[in-house]
Formats: sequence, structure tokens, C-alpha cells
Amino acid sequence: MKKIVTILFLMLTMQGFAETVVKGTYETRRKRYVELTETFVKEISLNYILPENKKEIVTYKGVDYDILVSKNDLLEAYNRRRKDKITDIKNKISYKDKKFDFVHNYFAELIENNKAVVYDRKNKKEINYLIKVKYGNAIYYDKGGGSYYHGYRFYLDKEWTEPVLRFDIITEYGIAIHSSIGNNPYIREINSEAKEQVEKSNKNFKERRELYEHAIQDPDVTQSFSYQ
Repeated sequence: MKKIVTILFLMLTMQGFAETVVKGTYETRRKRYVELTETFVKEISLNYILPENKKEIVTYKGVDYDILVSKNDLLEAYNRRRKDKITDIKNKISYKDKKFDFVHNYFAELIENNKAVVYDRKNKKEINYLIKVKYGNAIYYDKGGGSYYHGYRFYLDKEWTEPVLRFDIITEYGIAIHSSIGNNPYIREINSEAKEQVEKSNKNFKERRELYEHAIQDPDVTQSFSYQ
């Protein structure tokens, strides 16, 4: 019983663990600053058994992974909020296929609910464990303007920083949501009232500002801090 309680406690303490990572980069005419915030959401154990009839299976072919699901499960997820329902779907869908809107989101939903088999083509093995991470990826320019992408992504382990910092848009199975974020809040001149509002609305504002300053001083080094 004590072991069970300890395991549950560890799972609860892991919920909400977050990390902010920043990296400065030089461009020809201006500097930019990439701020990544990621929150660990949950662990996912995969042990789903596919239908024996291969005609009842749909495969999503990504860059490195195949995701196999039941055709009925996928149709149920796909039709849930649609007025014009579909009754069939082809058995192989590529990440390059534009016919179905955001179909990778439905595969992501089935993965999260343990209704999918994820196969790593490179290593020729089935994936049985994933973690779900919530991310926000902000890109600020010193001279103003910027972009923000946020959403969810699955990883094979908790070492998520490096693969995410390689891209401005960072999704594999989910969809990136984009919005403009205006001028860089860490360098602009603002009055005390506006500054107070920014600091209240932006969690860990002071720590992030310090990371930004470090990134400008040494743009080739990734800076980070973690918090609950």
C-alpha cells in the first residue's frame, strides 16, 4: 500500500512541472530571441490491440512514425462535430495529405486515449510509452514584432528542449495555433502602470527577462529555468 501511495504522490508532483528555455540568435540585420515554455501534462502508456482485419485499420504516415488506429474510432472522432458526416476514410493518410482538415489532431486524440499503435520506422519498433507536453513558443525581434505558436506535442521521453528549439513551428501530431505578439516586452520602454500589468499577466516575468538578457549576451548558449 505504501508503494502505491508513493507512486501516486510522484505522479501528482510531476503534473504541472514546467520549464522555460530561451536562445538568442543573430540574423543579418537584427537579433531575435526565442522563448519556449513547456509544461509536462501526463504520461501515456500504449498497449492497444488493433483489429485483426487490416481493412479496418487506418495508418497515418508521418516523417518517422506510423500511427495505426481503428477506422471506426477515427470516423467517430472525425465526425463528432461535423454536420456532413462521412462513412468511410482511406486506409493510408500521409502528413502531406491536405484532403482531411487537421486529421493529425484526431490521431493525436486516439493516441492520448490509448486507441492507437505508434510505430517507429527508423528503429523498427512499436512505441509503448509517450509523454504529453503543452508548449508555447514565442519568437521576439529586438526591433519589434514577433510570433507565438502553442499547442500540445508527444515525446518519447522528457528530454524535449533540443528538438523543439530546432523549429519555429513545433508540432508532430498536433496543430500549431499562431498569434501575433507585438513588440518584445523585455526591451520596450513602458510606463510603470503598463509594466505592472505585463508582469502580472506574464508568469515568471523577471526570470524570463533575465534569460533574455543572457541570450543576448551569448546567443549560442541555451538558457533555462524550471518551476512548478
